[in-house]
Amino acid sequence: MTLTCWRCRRDSPADEPACAWCGVWVVDLDPGRVPAPLRPLLGPARRWGIADDVFRVDAIDDAAPPELDDLVHAVDGVDVEQIDAWLCGPEGDAGEPANEYVAVSALMMAAELARLRLDPF
Repeated sequence: MTLTCWRCRRDSPADEPACAWCGVWVVDLDPGRVPAPLRPLLGPARRWGIADDVFRVDAIDDAAPPELDDLVHAVDGVDVEQIDAWLCGPEGDAGEPANEYVAVSALMMAAELARLRLDPF
């Protein structure tokens, strides 16, 4: 069984949470697994929280500046101390972190790269 990626429209194995071709999340991210103040990040995390470094860099490099602006603003709209507290908390020590944790962590890396692409100096 396969799932069709909502972004690149290619099929990936149904037992994988992210697209094998572009890295975006093909499964829904569960808001119940994320502290309430961080839940607004799940939408952008599904698109930009790409766990694979190469896929994430490619996605940022292929994005138009307005998309990168939206990404940066989405992350800036949440208190960074709350993000850090969750990412550095017990979930970060889990042997197998939840998809939501991985997605938000990768989202933060994507946002930093987007900032550099928008304003390299």
